[in-house]
Amino acid sequence: MEVPARFRSYPCADYFGSQLLAQGVWSEAEQLWLIVSAEDVVERVEDGFLVIGRPGVDGIEFGYRRDCYGVWAYYPIEARYELLAADTQALVDGWFSGTIKV
Repeated sequence: MEVPARFRSYPCADYFGSQLLAQGVWSEAEQLWLIVSAEDVVERVEDGFLVIGRPGVDGIEFGYRRDCYGVWAYYPIEARYELLAADTQALVDGWFSGTIKV
């Protein structure tokens, strides 16, 4: 799937380019979509964040920041971002192996 024109300022080609990722990734342990399907991504224009998933705690979201490398976690309680992985597949792999946590 090609990156939609409105999302091209986000470095998200890995997400839209992978059929598996663009279909979403279910986490059995958390009982939620760790990565949502491409039709369910949300762009927060006001802060330049493209939300592609969540861990299911404290309102934390996973996504891409406009014009920034990698996949980030947004912590709304602290209003801060943290770089988690180089791309979505690395986030998924790290999450399931336990090397990435929030």
